[in-house]
Amino acid sequence: MFINFASIFAQGDFKKTCAVLNVEATKSIRLKMAALDNLTAGTMVRRELEKLSIYQVAYRQDMERVVSNAKLDECFDINCLIETGELLQVERVVSGSIEYVEGSIVVSLREVDIASKRVSNSISREFRFLPDQLKAMVEITLRQMYSLPVDEALNKSLTYQYSRDELVNNPGVNRLNLSGFRIGMVGILGENREIMKAPRSQGGFDSKAVMFQFGYQFETQYLNQGRLQALFEFIPMITGIEQGLFIPSLTLLHGIRDNKTGVEFAFGPNFALAQVASGYFDNNGDWRLHSEWEPAFPDQTPPEYVNRLDSRGDYTVNVGFVLAAGFSLKSGNLNVPINAFTVMHRKSYRVGISIGINGKGR
Repeated sequence: MFINFASIFAQGDFKKTCAVLNVEATKSIRLKMAALDNLTAGTMVRRELEKLSIYQVAYRQDMERVVSNAKLDECFDINCLIETGELLQVERVVSGSIEYVEGSIVVSLREVDIASKRVSNSISREFRFLPDQLKAMVEITLRQMYSLPVDEALNKSLTYQYSRDELVNNPGVNRLNLSGFRIGMVGILGENREIMKAPRSQGGFDSKAVMFQFGYQFETQYLNQGRLQALFEFIPMITGIEQGLFIPSLTLLHGIRDNKTGVEFAFGPNFALAQVASGYFDNNGDWRLHSEWEPAFPDQTPPEYVNRLDSRGDYTVNVGFVLAAGFSLKSGNLNVPINAFTVMHRKSYRVGISIGINGKGR
């Protein structure tokens, strides 16, 4: 039975008729987006074209009454498009492809005029690989193909990675992640420097004031906008093993990082286990433990006792404040973060540098 396909269009509507066939979702894009197939891609283009109100767009259910599903799913060359358009009795046919090319989504569309049997319109647009924004990419491609205005801010954010400070432009999946192993050196300055170098008989640690340290940086992002991300960093470290010491510490940092350059700044508290003793300085300026006080006379006034680092003392939690800054060297998916830092205390401070490596990328 012959079906007059043209009768499905509303009478009295003088817009040209158009059929959007399936759009080829190439193997490259299907490997990245398993849910995308030719039918889904064609449906997306059909719906977006219908919203533009340029043509009377045929429904897929009506096309399937005339053309088999198999033919719709493999009709991409121009001869097939013309043949199918003639069967459907429409004036224009639209099809194309969506593919993945070197980290980008490429949307290519073309329109064939059935009467002249020529391509009447075509376009190919390259976007950043943002699968959740494929619908917006199709809309922009269609609008540009038909010389309609587009949202330039959205267009730039889907095209250029750092063009706009918004989540669409730089989603969490694309953020720079520098979690990984850390090694470095730290130097102790101020009052504690001399204590570290002093012999143990005097409460020192008989060690150098520059020590090796190693640990691991865990980080979690809580804000990611454009080029910038805000994150929390948790860094457990062990210091001084090469000198027979075991000094564990935990640093909690709040950081701001540039996703493009890897430059970051962070600050927060540092908690370290340290041996501290109560004592005093005698008349000769020598450090004595509290237990060493022996007054010459019963009514002699005791000295002023203070707490300080001492290898004979008990382990306590020592708190400091950390300021850190750094950047990341990149080679492909390999990141080498380099950071300088200072840990400030009331009477002493530490400075150091750390270096890491990871392959987590973005």
